[in-house]
Amino acid sequence: MKTLLVPLDFSDITDLLIEKAVEIARPLEAKIVLLHIVEPVANYVPVGATMDVIAAVPPIAETNEGVTGHEKHLNELAEPLRAMGLEVEGISLVGLAVDDIVDQAAKRKADFIILGSHGHGALYHLFSGSVVTGVLQRAGCPVIVVPAKKA
Repeated sequence: MKTLLVPLDFSDITDLLIEKAVEIARPLEAKIVLLHIVEPVANYVPVGATMDVIAAVPPIAETNEGVTGHEKHLNELAEPLRAMGLEVEGISLVGLAVDDIVDQAAKRKADFIILGSHGHGALYHLFSGSVVTGVLQRAGCPVIVVPAKKA
């Protein structure tokens, strides 16, 4: 069975990414893995700092059912897909987006990674980097980039 890894940040492009994943998954009879990553927050980053100054985000509060809010949201996104007969898994992690996307793709032997592009400009990417660029450089499988719809 083919596997599609679909990292989601719960932004405006989420529905479009899921739509494209379903479009690709149906003819391939592929499993869809929805992945959400909560990135750590830097408390203080001095010039020349290394990754050891970045602290993990405090644990996410759990609901009464024992499922984090992010996992619950992933399950809500997955239910309509399961109702269509697709196999869907939801994963929520605390970590670094590029590292964890590449790691999860390798761990799950993903055949494709389906990423969304928000269409930020060159100046934004100069200062913040780009998850899409990082994944494209490091992925061991094909990466499908879905552009955000332009208004």
